[in-house]
Amino acid sequence: MNRVNNVIKLHMRNKMSWLIVPWIILGLNFVISYIISLSLNDGETMNTGGLFSIFIYTLVSGAVTLKDTFPFALGLSIRRKDYFVGTALTTFLYSVCTAAMLVILALIEEGTGGWGVRLHIFKVAFLGDLSPIAVFGIYLILLLQMYFLGFAISSIHRRFGALGMIIFFVVALLIGTGGSMLLSQFGMWGSISSWVVHHYLELFWWMVPLLAVYLLAAYGLLRRAAA
Repeated sequence: MNRVNNVIKLHMRNKMSWLIVPWIILGLNFVISYIISLSLNDGETMNTGGLFSIFIYTLVSGAVTLKDTFPFALGLSIRRKDYFVGTALTTFLYSVCTAAMLVILALIEEGTGGWGVRLHIFKVAFLGDLSPIAVFGIYLILLLQMYFLGFAISSIHRRFGALGMIIFFVVALLIGTGGSMLLSQFGMWGSISSWVVHHYLELFWWMVPLLAVYLLAAYGLLRRAAA
């Protein structure tokens, strides 16, 4: 357990990446959107996608964390298992705090009528009918999903090098392109879009087993990865 705690402390030394940079990015999005919203006419509202910048940042963070900390952790004689568990716990704590903060900001936004200028950046329209607890759960799942997707992709590079990454992206591109062509050929895009609109909550919960796939894949790759 001490080694797991050491991994958590190792990550928390980089407060800039975990605690400051994501909120600077989101804060800049908010400031720019707020300034633009001051020019709105009466009755107009402004909905932005600025909130999703923090999820994109989390994906990138998951991809670079391994490169920055994995060799150093092994150099301190920390086992791969302890590194993985410590990283997972750190990510969970980060995701819980971030999701809670996003929900609080969404409540403030709603209570102030869009920060007094009818600006909607934290309150997502299609989640408006859900309780704060449900929104918190969705944000938590999304943050974990994005981080460990990036972490799993980075684990492929750590295990197989540049060639492994090239093969991975080529296969992913072929699957994506082939799937898109088949859906277009059979005219299924409309049905899929309709299903997503009416069952988007189920889609979020299906991300939970997908998250388990990322975790298992990353752990399996890191067990045989070079430092």
